[in-house]
Formats: sequence, C-alpha cells, structure tokens
Amino acid sequence: MTPPTTQTVDTLIQRPAMLVHLDDTLRQLAATFNAESVGAAVVKATHPPALISERDIVNAIATGADLDETRVRDVMTEDVAVAAPTADVLDVAFQMLDNEIRHIPIIEDDVVIGVVSVRDALRALAERVRPR
Repeated sequence: MTPPTTQTVDTLIQRPAMLVHLDDTLRQLAATFNAESVGAAVVKATHPPALISERDIVNAIATGADLDETRVRDVMTEDVAVAAPTADVLDVAFQMLDNEIRHIPIIEDDVVIGVVSVRDALRALAERVRPR
C-alpha cells in the first residue's frame, strides 16, 4: 500500500474565521453559533488570539453562568494552540488530540486566516484512506 500523501491545513479552511466581541453575551454568542453553524470563534481585540467555543459555553452554564450577563471575556480560552497554514493535517490532528481541543486557529503573518475543527481534520484524513 502506498503511504497517504500529505495535505496542508490551509486546504481545510472553508471560510474566514468567525469573529466575536469581548462584550458579547453568552446568549448572543450561542445565537451566532447556531445561525452560522459554527462551534468556535476568534475573539476580536485579543493578541495572541483567544478562542471561544461551544465547550466554553457549556462549561459556563454548568457552573451557573447567566446567559444574559456573562460575557465572552469571562469564559474565553486564552493561550490557545495555533497552527501555520503550511502545517500537515495529520500534525494538526495530533496537536488537537494532545491538547484535548476541537478547534485550532490557523495563523499566517500574525493574522487568523481561519479555524480548523477536528471534524475538518478527520474528514481530510479519512479521505486519504478512502476517497469519496
């Protein structure tokens, strides 16, 4: 069997990263995630980039957060793992597994050009083995 070819993670980016504001409420954030069908967003005005995900919302709710009072800034994840657009999909998949995360911002020239999910990586890896 021939080993699978490599694929850079930038090929997985479907659209620009979803951006949200530090002062958005969790209710606003949940509505945005639902409307845009995304599971994570990059927080504007953070450097290095902060990320907020569905998991952050669930954790906040589990600890009693008020959806209309709690802000993105209160529950966002800072110091997130990032990847370069030239990183191999398999390496990024392992990076997500090792860090127990489901989304990773792709950074080029200090700018977030997209966010890749574990589902994106799984699809790319599965298609290496059995193309559709």
